[in-house]
Amino acid sequence: MWVIFHVPAPTPDGQTAEDLYEKRVRWFTPEMKASAREHGCLFHRAWTATDGSAFWAIACWETWEGGQAFYEQWEIDAEPGEEAIRLEGDIGLVPLP
Repeated sequence: MWVIFHVPAPTPDGQTAEDLYEKRVRWFTPEMKASAREHGCLFHRAWTATDGSAFWAIACWETWEGGQAFYEQWEIDAEPGEEAIRLEGDIGLVPLP
């Protein structure tokens, strides 16, 4: 299950794309990374748009439920204005390791 997250910046509460990115730099501890794997996270990456207009992230979970359980365990709520888009299908040139 692939999910792409998009947060226009600044958010309604004034966070910049860089703020959202830096929050994750602090959050992503070894314990959180291990928990993500345990919940079935196969891939996760995050970026800011070069012009600062948005924060983007993409994740691949074995199941939707596993991802939801992870977010609940770590009390991760959607950012103000965030859109989570579930993607269908999976074709590409290079497989996941």
